[in-house]
Amino acid sequence: MINHVATYGNMLSIYFDSVEEKVLFKSRVEGLKGITIEKEGYKTLKLKVEDQALLESLRKNLERRESLTIEDLHFYLSPFIKHPALKLAFSVFTFGFAVGLLSFSLCTMFIVPTLKTTFGR
Repeated sequence: MINHVATYGNMLSIYFDSVEEKVLFKSRVEGLKGITIEKEGYKTLKLKVEDQALLESLRKNLERRESLTIEDLHFYLSPFIKHPALKLAFSVFTFGFAVGLLSFSLCTMFIVPTLKTTFGR
């Protein structure tokens, strides 16, 4: 996994968690047009990128992303639960008793019926 990405000018410096990841990344990047390897360290690579748009795209895609939070998990899984008691239990298990009960009651009594009547089903 990539641990740190830094850019300066048209250079991109990448620090990896392991040597194997660096070697794998290097083998994939070596033949690409517009990217040359300037310097190689134990767990680091310094790349020279000719195109600024390509440099920004690489930097944006290589930076660490946040992992899923418990709220994301609840958002993605709750539409698949159809039984109200299970949905209540899932909300309480996910958010705790007070917030889970509040979230379940607001969504079940107000938001979902309003959306169903407004937009149909």
